[in-house]
Amino acid sequence: MNKIIEENFNLVIINIKKLNGYENENYLIETSNSKFIFKKYPYSTELKSIIQGENETLIYLSNKSSQFPNPISTVDGKYLIVQKLNGKKFIFRMLSFLDGDMLGSIVNTKDAFKSFGTFLAKMNKKLLLYNNNIIKARVWNWDLQYFKMNEIYIKDIPYKKDRTLVKYFFSLFKENVNPLLPTLRKSIIHSDANEWNVLLTNHKVSSIIDFGDLVYSPLINELAIAMTYASYDKDKPLEWAQIILKSYNKELPILEVEIKILYYLIAARLCVSLCNGAHSKKINPKNKYAFSSEESAWKMLNKWKEFNPLLVEHAFRKTIGYSV
Repeated sequence: MNKIIEENFNLVIINIKKLNGYENENYLIETSNSKFIFKKYPYSTELKSIIQGENETLIYLSNKSSQFPNPISTVDGKYLIVQKLNGKKFIFRMLSFLDGDMLGSIVNTKDAFKSFGTFLAKMNKKLLLYNNNIIKARVWNWDLQYFKMNEIYIKDIPYKKDRTLVKYFFSLFKENVNPLLPTLRKSIIHSDANEWNVLLTNHKVSSIIDFGDLVYSPLINELAIAMTYASYDKDKPLEWAQIILKSYNKELPILEVEIKILYYLIAARLCVSLCNGAHSKKINPKNKYAFSSEESAWKMLNKWKEFNPLLVEHAFRKTIGYSV
C-alpha cells in the first residue's frame, strides 16, 4: 500500500497508522511536513460513484474554507484511484488532515454545544444551495427517510425486551413521520455528525469530518442526528439536545412541521444505530468499532421511551420561540 501512495501522490511516507473504520479502512499518513488521511474501500461500481459524489461535495464545501476535509488529487489529477492489492480490487483516495479535539474525547460544555449547533447550521445553509445528482440518487438504510429498511435487523437484537422497544419506535415513526415526509424541505446533508466526527479547537467546533454518509434527505434529519449523538451519553439528554437546537435555529430557523417530528427522528437514529450494531456484531464480531456506541444508545432509548412525545415537542417549541 505504501507503494500505491508514494507513486500516485508523490509522497515520501515517514509514518503510517491505521485508524478506526466502520466499513472501510482509514490511515493517518505522515510526511516530513504534512499529514493526510488515506482511505481504502472494497471495490464496487456503486461505491465508486458514491465516493465520486462525496469528493465533489467536499470540493464545493472546501472552496475558500479549511473547515472540511479537502480531496487530494493524484499526480495525474484524479481524486480516486482503483487498483489491485494482493489480488483484490480496491478504491483508494486521499484527504487533507484536520487537527482538533474530537467532541467525544473531551469534557462537553454548553458553549461547545452552542458552537456545534451554529457550525452545523452554517454548513447546512451552504448545502441547501448545492446540487449533486449522485448523492440525490442514493438510497441508504442509515438515511432516516428510509428508516423501514432497518427492520430486517431487529431480529439480530439478542433480547426480546430490547426488540420490543425498537419495534415500538418503528411503529411510532410509521404513524407520525411517514405521513409528513413529502412535506419536508430536503437538502444534501452530512447525516452523521456524531461525537467522533466533530472537531473542536479552543473548545469551539472548528470542523466536521467523515462525509461517507452523505444523502439527499429531509433537512431536519441532520439536526436530529447531531442532537442524538451529542446527548445520548448524558444523564439529562433533553437539556443537552436543546442547546444544539437553539443555536442551530438562530442560524437556520426550524419549521413547525420539523419540530413536530423531532422526537421520533431522534428515537429512529438510535434504533438505526442499534439495529445495525446488532447485525454487525452477528456477522463481524471482531469489528468492535461498529457497535462501540451500543451501551449509550440503549441507555438513551430507554430514557426516551419515558418522555411523553407531546411534552418533548412542547419543550423544543419553547426552546426556539414557538407557542406551546
